[in-house]
Amino acid sequence: MTSIAPQRTNTPPDALPPDLLRLLATMPDLAVALSGGLDSRFLTHAALLAGCCVTALHITGPHMPPRETEEARRWATARGATFTAVPLDPLTIPAIAAGDRDRCYHCKHAAFTALLAKTAPLPLCDGTNADDLTAHRPGLRALRELAVRSPLAEAGLSKTDIRTLAARTGMDRPDQAARPCLLTRLAYGMPPHAAILARLAAAEGELEDLGLWDFRLRLAPNSPPRLQLGPAHAALSPARRDALRPVLARHGFGDAAIDADGPVSGYFDR
Repeated sequence: MTSIAPQRTNTPPDALPPDLLRLLATMPDLAVALSGGLDSRFLTHAALLAGCCVTALHITGPHMPPRETEEARRWATARGATFTAVPLDPLTIPAIAAGDRDRCYHCKHAAFTALLAKTAPLPLCDGTNADDLTAHRPGLRALRELAVRSPLAEAGLSKTDIRTLAARTGMDRPDQAARPCLLTRLAYGMPPHAAILARLAAAEGELEDLGLWDFRLRLAPNSPPRLQLGPAHAALSPARRDALRPVLARHGFGDAAIDADGPVSGYFDR
């Protein structure tokens, strides 16, 4: 698990882009949907740097690894944000329980409806960036329907911009890899039972402890599990790959194929 030390940056607010500062100035008190990923962390970081009072809201449930919740909690509180966990069980939503192709839309809609119920009258913001607006992101429809603000996208900031600004303004882990929710590990049409999600979370947590960070453990009907290694691990030695086998077996994925054939994001949409 990543060690997260308390941090107070001395970076002046004007290190942030003017467009982002102007947006944040209109929301001196705001709530941020903090998943713990790079974008939502940077939005929280930038808002605090700009002098905003930030309430960080984090969805918990069977689709979220417990270690990510604890890391988000420690990170936010160490920086002076108010942290609130909001429980949600998306497996009770029929479209998600069926593995519908629009499951991300239904999950986002349920999650942000729950968050909005906690935040009113504060404006609720999320970490969507400008790149997301041109990618396959079914959840964006839910954000539009619920009038959730996306200051990073509104300010025109790309993922590369965010990494650069995070490093420049002293935020930890500016190279953090994306870790979407556990539902994305299952093929469309595959029911996401809580027990399967818990096994995935445990296995991926142990794999992270072995030094992996650019990877996903994928499940699909009528085929063995697949440990998909991203480009960062494409050159992993045979010995290192063999060292992953006991972890996979311990959690019931001993027959998993291990391969590296390109980016890990959006696998089931390709």
